[in-house]
Amino acid sequence: MEKKTMQKGKNYYKKGKVLWVLKYKEKLFSKVLGTYPYYVEVDLERNSSRCTCPQGKDCKHAAATIIAFEEGFYIESHEPVSEFFPEVALKRYLFHENPELGLEIILKELHYQINNDESGSEVARLLREALKLFTLVPSKERGFRILEIFKEFERLFPDYNLTGELEREVKETLEGCSL
Repeated sequence: MEKKTMQKGKNYYKKGKVLWVLKYKEKLFSKVLGTYPYYVEVDLERNSSRCTCPQGKDCKHAAATIIAFEEGFYIESHEPVSEFFPEVALKRYLFHENPELGLEIILKELHYQINNDESGSEVARLLREALKLFTLVPSKERGFRILEIFKEFERLFPDYNLTGELEREVKETLEGCSL
């Protein structure tokens, strides 16, 4: 990979744009928040990469993934499903092993999506995931962050029936956790 691309990748990593990295055998899978969310696959053995960005491979998103891995920012999986559905393996790990980290990842992606999701659909999906994880690891700070994101959703989509449904779900969950 070109030095310039690696530098851009390093900047992406430093700015926190690498949402997660999953290592399975000699492959890295990641989600990187760029202009859009991009999915990256890096084959460490073959020194090759693939990305869903317009460039398709050997891009700053792949470089950011490699740098994140080198910095120790990854989760290792031994589940064969990882190669086919890395997000499933990641979510399984986060739910069972580290729901706190799972919630942090979702909150980070929610922050990104509330500024980029024109339909509100992805924000709603993520907000519901966040509420589920929140019940496992409640805290005032995380509850406040969820409420902040919902209020922005409410501001952006005041006429959606979904907004009223989400308001009810957020209130029930936050109140149910005594916050």
